[in-house]
Amino acid sequence: MTGFTADWVIATLDGAEGENWRECADVLYCTLPCPPAEAWLLAGLVLRRYPGCVLALVPRVDGGCVVRVRGGLTAGAAAAATDGAGPVR
Repeated sequence: MTGFTADWVIATLDGAEGENWRECADVLYCTLPCPPAEAWLLAGLVLRRYPGCVLALVPRVDGGCVVRVRGGLTAGAAAAATDGAGPVR
């Protein structure tokens, strides 16, 4: 999916969009999950390869997600409990 709002251009890394969309995107995300270490590495490589990108998101195979922001902030989100029994860490 590629789209834009009034302020952001969003594109997928592994979608059918052309490289032109990825080069001007503010937010890039991957749809295919990766192992945690690879997801962290891929998100960093995305920020390095696409200097206009400020937010990179890569899902992990364990159900979590790696989020890296230009400027150094890195977050890892665990998968949410499907039964509602516990908090999301």
